[in-house]
Amino acid sequence: MNKKTKHRIRTTGKAIRLHPRSRKLIAHTVIRALKNINTKQQNLSADLPQPARAVEFKKLRVLLVSAMPGEELWQTEQLIADQFRLLTKEVIAIKAFQSFSTALAQLNPDLLLVVGSDTSFSDNDLEVIRRANLKKAIWLTDSSGTSSSTGRLTALFNYVFTQNMYHIPFYQHSGSNSVLYLPFAADQNLFLPKYVDEAYRCDLLLLGDALPTGIVYLHELSPLLSGCKVYAAGQGWEDHPGIIPVAPGAELQDYYNGAETIIHWGQPPLRAFQIASCGAVQLAEDHPNLYAYMNPGEDIITFHTRQELSEKLRYYRNHPESARAVATRALWRSTYDYSFMQMAAKLLHTVFNS
Repeated sequence: MNKKTKHRIRTTGKAIRLHPRSRKLIAHTVIRALKNINTKQQNLSADLPQPARAVEFKKLRVLLVSAMPGEELWQTEQLIADQFRLLTKEVIAIKAFQSFSTALAQLNPDLLLVVGSDTSFSDNDLEVIRRANLKKAIWLTDSSGTSSSTGRLTALFNYVFTQNMYHIPFYQHSGSNSVLYLPFAADQNLFLPKYVDEAYRCDLLLLGDALPTGIVYLHELSPLLSGCKVYAAGQGWEDHPGIIPVAPGAELQDYYNGAETIIHWGQPPLRAFQIASCGAVQLAEDHPNLYAYMNPGEDIITFHTRQELSEKLRYYRNHPESARAVATRALWRSTYDYSFMQMAAKLLHTVFNS
């Protein structure tokens, strides 16, 4: 039987001692090398672009000019003003009116923020905006469309915020250098989870007009709707048996809270934000505007075709715990990720710290 031998590294225990002059020479050499390295690093850092110092929002004064169309969006106007008051030092909110630009000279704000559409501004107002030497931004109400007059107006602003990312190339072509997609959020004073009467309760709520797209979806879903109470908010549903039309112009937040499932197509994402803020289960037609803030499969369920809609509706009906998990995440994110506070903060960060 062979014995294994162990190899050990033996040390003598003796320290190597250098002559004092040698030690001094080595020390000087090391110190000189370290100084050279530090100098090179400082020179390299100086050549690199340095990050701009972040602006403290609480030092800012904002002149908010509301150009909302008509009176139907006054609540949105108030919500926006309230959020900016929480984030900045001072907000002066005024309605757009002839010669409103005189307020620029009187108030000397850090930011001129116009919220709304291409309300008729006088030529003098437009010239004052163009010449104003301050940060200028416009947050448009352009979800349904835009126009040449809107394009000319947006060209006067440093930053343009649109409700629809499909409009970004149009504004860029009109002369706007910085265009970003920033939709309005849900009014959480109106859209929130709550108990509703039986009159608002249904198995399925359809949101959208009874145009060819809506009819195709309805035919695909018909095998799943037997015995279901179905409401529809949109035009043209009166002639379809088994569908109960919601009265035109009705407030929908109670219907959102009363529906087991909501299916909608067209006009995201405000509708999607509002449904999420009620904590409801929603299936939405896929749209690029959804992806900037929501995550399909996590806080919203999307579909591309009528077959996919049918399959997903069947799946989530058979797996209510999965549907409720999606709706719960949507409710949470509507408060912390895509609320009006988050949108206002993003606007300020884009204008001052980007």
